[in-house]
Amino acid sequence: MNTFVEEWSARAAHAAGVVFDFGGVISVAPSRSWALYPFCAARGLDRAAVAAGWTKYRHLWDGGFITFDEMYRRIFADAGRTATAADLAALWEVDAAAWIRDLRPETLDLMRRLKVDGRKLGILTNMSPDFYERLFVPRAAAYRALVDAEVVSGLEHLYKPQRAIYDLMAQRLALPPERLLFFDDTPANVEAARACGWQAEVYPPR
Repeated sequence: MNTFVEEWSARAAHAAGVVFDFGGVISVAPSRSWALYPFCAARGLDRAAVAAGWTKYRHLWDGGFITFDEMYRRIFADAGRTATAADLAALWEVDAAAWIRDLRPETLDLMRRLKVDGRKLGILTNMSPDFYERLFVPRAAAYRALVDAEVVSGLEHLYKPQRAIYDLMAQRLALPPERLLFFDDTPANVEAARACGWQAEVYPPR
């Protein structure tokens, strides 16, 4: 018996639909300390400035308003540097690709169990169009095959925790908010879902 699947599927007892975030839920969220920070050290970049820029511009990338390359051009400019083509290619592997390098098999098992139990499934994620097309679609096919609907922030020009993105997910699954359960690794996104009338829990367990 898979106790993880048993425990987490039981939490969906009062839900007709279960919605999953991607980063940190379907995938293992990378740590900047082993990816982005060594990149900064190797190029003499101010780590704090790059981290601040990442926080400042990330929602624009996730929302589909700027590309990955444009995000890092702005980050480098704020740090007093110019991003080269080689920098941008390396950063795609260091940052973007790191978010899909390790997928959680236990989440796939849980999704399969919920599907067998008759739940509708969805993926609701803050994700840019370039990441979606280049990485998510080809590498997360097993997870995507199980879902009834997706809402991807960069394709909608919305992002969590905005209320409109939760409303759109409920519309696509054709279920009322109170019948939806959301799993996300970010507490603010969980609270936003609850404010919309959803059931929601921080996942995976800390």
